[in-house]
Amino acid sequence: MGTIHRAGLKIAGLTTAVTVAGVFAAQGYMAARQSIPTAAPITPAPTLGPEIVYVNPAPTPAVIQVTQTAPPATGGAVIHVIVSSKGDDDAEGSDR
Repeated sequence: MGTIHRAGLKIAGLTTAVTVAGVFAAQGYMAARQSIPTAAPITPAPTLGPEIVYVNPAPTPAVIQVTQTAPPATGGAVIHVIVSSKGDDDAEGSDR
């Protein structure tokens, strides 16, 4: 498309957006203007004396003391590994 077509599409899109926004603004303005005369007159609420409310304080929670301790840890099972010196390995410990 040519630059003229791109510019035309941009202008048309901008014009559409402005038109839609203007319609919403005018509609909101007209709705606000219509609701003003039909509003009920505001009457002040009768004044009441102060109301006293008594609140019982919450009871103090009981203190729980934990004195029992866990039993001492026992030693785990001991695993003995016995390695035979017989086999392919020589006594010097060098790799072949």
